[in-house]
Amino acid sequence: MTGYQRAGLKQEKRSERERRDALMGRSAPVANVSRQLQQIGISVSSFITTARAKLSGIPINHLLLLFTLLLSSMPELQAAARELVTVKPLAQLAEFPPITASAEVITLNNSQLNAEVTAVILGLPVEIGQVVAPGTPLVLLEKTDLELALERAKATLNSLEASHALAQRQLTRTQSLAKKRLITEEILNQRETELKVSKAELAVQRITVKQQQRALEKTVIRAPFKAIVVERLGQVGELAMPGTPLIHILDAEQILVSAKLQPRDIFSLRNAATVVFIAENHPYSLKLHRVVPALDLRERSQEVRLRFTAAPALIGTTGDLVWRPKTPHLPADLLVRRGNKLGVFVLARERAKFVALADAHEGQPTKINLPGDTLIIIDGRFTLQDGEAVQVTNLAD
Repeated sequence: MTGYQRAGLKQEKRSERERRDALMGRSAPVANVSRQLQQIGISVSSFITTARAKLSGIPINHLLLLFTLLLSSMPELQAAARELVTVKPLAQLAEFPPITASAEVITLNNSQLNAEVTAVILGLPVEIGQVVAPGTPLVLLEKTDLELALERAKATLNSLEASHALAQRQLTRTQSLAKKRLITEEILNQRETELKVSKAELAVQRITVKQQQRALEKTVIRAPFKAIVVERLGQVGELAMPGTPLIHILDAEQILVSAKLQPRDIFSLRNAATVVFIAENHPYSLKLHRVVPALDLRERSQEVRLRFTAAPALIGTTGDLVWRPKTPHLPADLLVRRGNKLGVFVLARERAKFVALADAHEGQPTKINLPGDTLIIIDGRFTLQDGEAVQVTNLAD
């Protein structure tokens, strides 16, 4: 064996001894390297074998020192490998977007008044557009024939009252004679029956008189409420019969706003701080009056009615019903889709957590029930996956 061979053999034995020391943990720096290698899934022996093959001629201690330096920089390397994101607190992102629905001003009473008796139209003492008080005469009908009918009914009533009085006296006389056994029981029964018939005829005639009086009152058609005259349907001189349209009026006091909403918007409307009706850029303050507890079968919507809190808009005006919900909403551009769900990514322990929002719709602000200090991921959200490690570069502006 030559001197060179003996020197190489000694060097190989010394290297093998150092390798065993590293494997057995006899040197603290080497043991530390061993633990770090194990954390990344590399055994010390395989590392040494590979290093000797690739970097022949470099002492093993130098290799271990070099690799220790590399491992010490791994946290920075791992951080550099994380997705860079920016975040912002929900409180700074939340908005309260206005909800809008088409609406119309209506009146509670939109009435067409018809004739109730047969008579000629004498006059319509009101004009279109005139606002009249309750009880104001709107249409005057000829009443002569009805006055005569009332007089005839009263005359008949007087005659029946006289007959009734006579029947009463005859019954009293008959009862007196019957006690003395001067007349038969049959005659007494006849007088009692005559009195009952007279009493019934008298009651019928009294009703007839009241009917004629009521018919006479119907010759003057009066406003049933404070009304706006919008159309005169009858003309002076025409013969009106029961059911003939004579005048069209609107209730001037019971004025409402009507709108049809999707059922999901009813809750936010009930809890809205302010509700306004906007027509021609003019806002009118409203308060909720009633929600119709039924769906429109064709439109699948619910009707709501609201009252004006101040001067109302004109009946028939169309515009928009606008209100702001109390629940915070997230802007539509922050939503991302993962699978078949829409939601947002939030920062949780240096990882991205996907929070699905059940009521989210594409292109629409979505209500979100999270604490105001929740950090929402802004930049970098489109490529993230749930649970992915992230690095926050700064708070989003």
